[in-house]
Amino acid sequence: MTDTDAPALDGEGVDQAGLDREALLRRLRGWYRTDREASAKWREDAREDFDFVAGRQWSTEDEAVLRQQGRPPVTFNRILPVIKAVAGSEVNSRQDIQYLPREIGDAAKNELLTEASRYLADEAEAEDEESDAFVDCAICGMGWVEMRLDYETNPDGAYVEDRVNALEMNWDAAARKRNLADARRLFRAKTMDRAEAEALFPEVDPALLDAAWAEDRDGDGEHHEIQPGERRIDRPGQDADASSSRVTIVECQWWERARVAVAIDPTSGEPQEMDPKQAAVLARRAEMLGMPLKVFHRMKRVYRRAFLGAVVLEDGPAPAGDQFSYACLTGDRDHNKGTWFGIVRPMRDPQRFANKWLSQTLDMLNRQSKGGWIMEKGAVPDQRAFEASIAKPGAVSWVSDGALMSARMKEKPLPVLPSGHWQLMEFAIGSIRDTSGVNLELLGQKQNDQAGVLEYQRKQAAMTILATLFDSLRRARKHIGRVRLFFIQTYLSDGRLIRIVGDEGAKVVPLMRDRTMGDFDVVIDDAPASPNQQQIVWQTFTSVLPIIKDMITPQVLLEILPYSPFPASFVAKMRDLLAQSADTPEQEQQKQIAVQTAVARIQDMTAGANLKNAKAGREQALTHQDHASAAVQLAQLLTAPEAAAQTAEAAA
Repeated sequence: MTDTDAPALDGEGVDQAGLDREALLRRLRGWYRTDREASAKWREDAREDFDFVAGRQWSTEDEAVLRQQGRPPVTFNRILPVIKAVAGSEVNSRQDIQYLPREIGDAAKNELLTEASRYLADEAEAEDEESDAFVDCAICGMGWVEMRLDYETNPDGAYVEDRVNALEMNWDAAARKRNLADARRLFRAKTMDRAEAEALFPEVDPALLDAAWAEDRDGDGEHHEIQPGERRIDRPGQDADASSSRVTIVECQWWERARVAVAIDPTSGEPQEMDPKQAAVLARRAEMLGMPLKVFHRMKRVYRRAFLGAVVLEDGPAPAGDQFSYACLTGDRDHNKGTWFGIVRPMRDPQRFANKWLSQTLDMLNRQSKGGWIMEKGAVPDQRAFEASIAKPGAVSWVSDGALMSARMKEKPLPVLPSGHWQLMEFAIGSIRDTSGVNLELLGQKQNDQAGVLEYQRKQAAMTILATLFDSLRRARKHIGRVRLFFIQTYLSDGRLIRIVGDEGAKVVPLMRDRTMGDFDVVIDDAPASPNQQQIVWQTFTSVLPIIKDMITPQVLLEILPYSPFPASFVAKMRDLLAQSADTPEQEQQKQIAVQTAVARIQDMTAGANLKNAKAGREQALTHQDHASAAVQLAQLLTAPEAAAQTAEAAA
């Protein structure tokens, strides 16, 4: 499908030619079949990857052969600890989304947006959902996160992030960049109860809700479209009698190129986008008035979304503006097939061989003799007595005369495994870790006594091998941050109250449109709440604390407390106390100026009184009223230095 096949759109993303929904359905179904067939083999491999992590590591054929031969299908799952070690490393080093302004005037807004983003992420448990998607990426090579607004739990719209099953997603078969940055379309085929689908689309005929043409087919072979009258096949494990109670809904998001006109306002010089036809009319009118209008054209991406069943259930603009509302994480690239894979795929063969070696070892031990004797019938006088006494420690077993000399008795040899058997098994077990890049130090299973510095360096070496996975997560979080910013500026800046934690402690502020609008860059930084970041910062701070203890100010403590290992409630109370007692440099300077002004004023008053006393010959230099005035100024100085300074300046 080329760009010329796309329908012409106006600036609002609406079809100029009135493209009917039947043509749109045919077009989207054609895209879906192409993308589905391109990723069919990946789905088969992804299911096997998830099976290996869950401990289902024997194929159906191999397990049937083993049970037929009476051999045990032994499984020691060594892949799961590797995945848990990688997932734990991500949890311990979580990152934070921050917004940096592009204009000087927006410098005060970025702090509000950053804190609002943290609050929304905390309410939506976004970190946990992103971690689940990261685990999917490590296993099968792809992880997905959906960002949306939920109006069921909150009528004003609640921000939600959900980890999406990677097997539900289909993507542009021509996309090759990491995290599918160059994808033109995304599909999600979700199977749900019919009652739930009817509640989502109440105005659609229930008989048209099921997208049977988008069935999963277990990912085997090419996509097969169900013909009229053919029975629908549901997901594995589903009761066939209940197939009519579940339907499949396909969501499609894609972008198309639209031609827009940009007119330069002759009064302000600002460019304005509009429909090309409207721009042509304005240009003719401006020319008639003797004011030529500068107009040029450019191409613009227009993002759209549609829900598909047997028909187009709903279509309209995309929910996240000029971007997809789904964030994708990708693992390592399979260049020839155009798909992605995680760290489980290279571990599958070593895990298979380790299981087979262990199963074969147990079978060899079971089949070989466990000791005993080989003897002639006349070698012992009483066979039952010999059998009863031979296994008893300290018992005497009697044999016939000459039986031992004539070798009429022979002990059965003990089982001996083939040479190199254990080495091969250890090689297979060690290859599971070697192929993944996760060493014993990262797993926490190194038994040798070694220096902590050396162990830390080896952990860092393992993290270097896995750096591409964490880079994909970092790039996905940038996309999540842009979508979250769009939701905040477009839908959530309606005056709702947001709890944020700043230098002055926790407080509640309203999200207003004039306080959130602007252009911002999304920056990913280490989160203060991540255990690794807390440990590194706090250890460094405590090591230099004896040297800089005299330079510690309340402002420094306000910045350090989020990295401390103290409970969150204790940190919040400490921040409140420090914020109440802390004085800014400006306040300190104002206080010093007020003190100097008040002292100078008191000195002037004293000198004036002494001069009057000398001229009039009175004995008292100051009256009680003068003393009272000085005392009031001193009290103001201690309680409100700014007011005292203003009073002193006015009096001077």
